[in-house]
Amino acid sequence: MLHSPVYAGIYAYGRRRVEHRRQQPGRPSTGRVVRGEDEWLVFIPDALPAYITVEQYRANLSRLAANAARAETPGTVRSGPALLAGLVRCGRCGKRMTVRYHQQAGSTRPDYVCARQMTDYGTGERCQALNGACVDTFVTAHVLAALAPAALQVSLRAAEQVLAERAKLEKIWSQRLERAALSADRARRCYRLAEPENRLVVRQLEKDWEQALAAQQMLQEEYDRFNLTRPRTLTAAEQQAITALAEDIEGLWRAPTTTTADRKEIIRALVEQFAITVLGTSERVTVTITWAGGRTTTGETARPVALLQQLSYFPQIKERVRELAGQGHRAEAFARRLHADGFRPARGRGNRISASAVKEILRELGCLPPPARTRAAPPPGEEPCRDEWWLEDLAAELDMPAVTLYSWIYRGWVNARKESRRPHRWILHAGPTQLAELRERRIRPPGWYTRHRWTDTEPPIPAQDGDQTASSHL
Repeated sequence: MLHSPVYAGIYAYGRRRVEHRRQQPGRPSTGRVVRGEDEWLVFIPDALPAYITVEQYRANLSRLAANAARAETPGTVRSGPALLAGLVRCGRCGKRMTVRYHQQAGSTRPDYVCARQMTDYGTGERCQALNGACVDTFVTAHVLAALAPAALQVSLRAAEQVLAERAKLEKIWSQRLERAALSADRARRCYRLAEPENRLVVRQLEKDWEQALAAQQMLQEEYDRFNLTRPRTLTAAEQQAITALAEDIEGLWRAPTTTTADRKEIIRALVEQFAITVLGTSERVTVTITWAGGRTTTGETARPVALLQQLSYFPQIKERVRELAGQGHRAEAFARRLHADGFRPARGRGNRISASAVKEILRELGCLPPPARTRAAPPPGEEPCRDEWWLEDLAAELDMPAVTLYSWIYRGWVNARKESRRPHRWILHAGPTQLAELRERRIRPPGWYTRHRWTDTEPPIPAQDGDQTASSHL
């Protein structure tokens, strides 16, 4: 009933035809291709008993095509929290952006990502990505403004104007149909009044009558197709119900009974697509809304970024900090002044820039000395002895990350001990021989020891001297 035109009372022939290039040898039923309605060989409406109307049949086909999970269609509405899923296009490459979810503060948050090159071909980098909450908030404000009572009144008046124009077109069509019927009736009467002996005259009058009937039938078919596009009219009761609901649109939108799927359906009824463009790596995001009907609205919102240096107004922040640096204030006072001037941090619009971030800017500008690293004294009798290192010092000596040295400790590749009290720092033993072995281990490729375990047939020779006690594991 969804696909076949038979249930709409339409007799059709030639919907599926064989394309010989797709036909497989020895399989005569293969190669059938579904054709469009304009390519059918026979299309006769109202020829069969109908279970559904033609309008419902065409609406079903349109919904099925829109719900298909393809790159050019928005797809069906799902239960995820991303309000713009399926409608977002990348403002840089023009391709559809996908939705990815992550957990933050115990809730699911959406991200809009354009990675078609990586997804389709496995190469390249992401075109752009951003947190979806800021875009959803921006779009929600515009949608609620479009659903305001004044906007609904304008929409209802526009619908009345469309109906008035439709009535004018109906009158024109009725006049054309009446004129075609009069022409056909005149041709019929002329044919009936002609003398049978005048064969040439009768033959010409018969031809004129057939042409008038054909023109009348063609005009009637065009009028039937025109009627298929007739918009549905709202009754007075429906218009009053819509106007009453419009008085509390925002309350209805945020009501617990309104599901995310309901909000998505409302957005899809008003908007065709969205184009999102992140300006560089900054917080500025340009959003272009294409409304149903072709009208566009362009605005700008802000997204959270990871670093303060990514902000578009970071040069202004540095300049303001430079101006305040000569006044002798503390970092907390700097943060308050920056907040009063309207500067906001990278990860929030309402919070202020922290004092630690102000100190980093002052240090970058040369107004503060680099922080001196002081190490607390270890417990008595637990100081590093000869050939012993603090973990950070040994990592710096080997030019490697401290976290890698942690993993070596837990694997038993380095002898180490912990302090007996907080902060329980590691003290590692590494003599000259072990330092050389650790440097050699550092430059070996990943997986070297796993491969060596399977290829080495002889057991390792244990170390002899005490300085190589830990090196037997290396």
